[in-house]
Amino acid sequence: MRNLKFLIVFALITLSLESFAQLGITSYSIYALGINTSQNRRISAELKTFANREFKYLNLELDAFYNFKPGTYHRFSIGVGINVMPFREFDRIYSLNVPLALEIYPLQEFKKISLLFELTPEILPEDGLSLRSLWGIRYTFGK
Repeated sequence: MRNLKFLIVFALITLSLESFAQLGITSYSIYALGINTSQNRRISAELKTFANREFKYLNLELDAFYNFKPGTYHRFSIGVGINVMPFREFDRIYSLNVPLALEIYPLQEFKKISLLFELTPEILPEDGLSLRSLWGIRYTFGK
């Protein structure tokens, strides 16, 4: 319950601050939904939720990415992140991640829509290593 109060207060504070970031939203296959900061900067961040499960097993993942110089039709990124289950009573940290992402712009004149492929080695505290792959479509708001 204490964590839920913290999340609500954090969300209210975050929403009340004025921000000038370019945001994007990504739908990863049927498993995850992500909100990211501008990919046009060298360093960006993304918050993902894996929501097709019971609420107490809801995963939230926060990743920081280093974005390489984009090509005409693509961009590579590498990151580090943590995946947590904030509503579990114990073992809230699910994994540490190293996501590798390839973003493809199929429409050269309209780069607000892109296809995203992500391959992520995960370090699980109890089970060792795992490899996750995601694919999705991203829409970027703003300029």
